[in-house]
Amino acid sequence: MHAETELVFRKFIWSQMNKNVSCSSRSGIVSDITPENIAVNIISMSACAGCHAKELCSAFERKEKAVFVPNIGQRVQSGDKVAVVMQVSMGLKAVLLAYVLPLIFVLMTLLLLLEIGTGEFLSGAISLSSLMVYYFVIFLIRNKLKKQFSFFIEKID
Repeated sequence: MHAETELVFRKFIWSQMNKNVSCSSRSGIVSDITPENIAVNIISMSACAGCHAKELCSAFERKEKAVFVPNIGQRVQSGDKVAVVMQVSMGLKAVLLAYVLPLIFVLMTLLLLLEIGTGEFLSGAISLSSLMVYYFVIFLIRNKLKKQFSFFIEKID
């Protein structure tokens, strides 16, 4: 019963995302399908991928990434071209968790340590080391975050 409830909930969220919510999408190719997830390979390119001088530049980067999308009964097969869709607000939340909050955490730790009289070198080392604590907490709550950061797919004809 729990799996059916989750399936209905995910379908509801998907229908709501298609109505009035701002979404971001990337195209990809379905590589694997399981009852729980659909694996989609997305080619991620650096910002300079469209530059006319990209062949001369060593900064040009192209990586293939796998994204796991909840399988809510979409009719797709391995090799199908799909669009992977995510709410823009979820992308902003990911940036906040991955970059903004750690930066604030490091700066607050550094300023606090300098204020209480710890030396500059030790303050810097401890504040940078505090990132390990931050990302360990993120690691501990990763399953909760996976539920919040859901992707959906649309088949591209």
